[in-house]
Amino acid sequence: MVNPCERRAVACILLAIIAVVAAASYDRERLEIAKQILEEVPLTDGHNDLPWNIRKFLRNQINDFELDTDLTVVEPWSISKYSHTDLPRLREGMVGAQVSRYISCSVAMD
Repeated sequence: MVNPCERRAVACILLAIIAVVAAASYDRERLEIAKQILEEVPLTDGHNDLPWNIRKFLRNQINDFELDTDLTVVEPWSISKYSHTDLPRLREGMVGAQVSRYISCSVAMD
């Protein structure tokens, strides 16, 4: 005969497994919906430090930069806390457009 405590323990474990499976399924469904939206409506990211980092790390020598490189594995990009952008990551995140602008101004404010 099965002990009532054991029966409850098995029931709790089964409920936990069902909850985890259901949550994972729900997350996959939400991710698929988000991907469908991004295919129809391009996401525009309005902040990008990549041009600044090219200026900083490569001294504006754009010819020395491979745009298709995964910068998470290339120094100094991989160790910079300001390097979050490369084409592989933009593609993976389904970013449809990237806007970057920076104006340096040393004029004193009145």
